[in-house]
Amino acid sequence: MNTLARSDAFFLITALAVGVISILLIIAIIYLIRLFRDVKYITGKAKQETDLIAGDIEALRKNAKIQSFKWAAIIGFLKKLFKKGKRS
Repeated sequence: MNTLARSDAFFLITALAVGVISILLIIAIIYLIRLFRDVKYITGKAKQETDLIAGDIEALRKNAKIQSFKWAAIIGFLKKLFKKGKRS
């Protein structure tokens, strides 16, 4: 009978331990799911902002090319103007 009582105590303790560990794992999984959702939201926002920044940089690059083209045209015109003045 003593052996039967020990085995019952062992199974009771084991069942309680498995129950507690299962509850803790479920809680950990819930927190991990919440964490992954937050990470997904943050990476989505970062992707949107990165796309906006890339668009702004592209517009800035086009604007810089246009501005540099204008300055190059003005400087080229002035060079031609002064070259013609020296020849005559």
